[in-house]
Amino acid sequence: MTLRRAVEWCGGVDALGDALNVDGDSLKKWISGKEEVPNEVFVQAVGLILEASASKPGGRRTPDSNDGGRKDPRH
Repeated sequence: MTLRRAVEWCGGVDALGDALNVDGDSLKKWISGKEEVPNEVFVQAVGLILEASASKPGGRRTPDSNDGGRKDPRH
């Protein structure tokens, strides 16, 4: 699932292979489940997803303590 998401974020299998510095055939085997994804490749893929999702405009923001806190009265 992680590699499939990374393929979406990178724009294709070849682009993800370039980003992870792996060949497309290995990547396709890992995505299909024919071979286990090496841990270092998995961690790199997660990093790519996190980086891409953090830089995506209009994404969900996490609350910031500088936003002034609670706006509604407490019950």
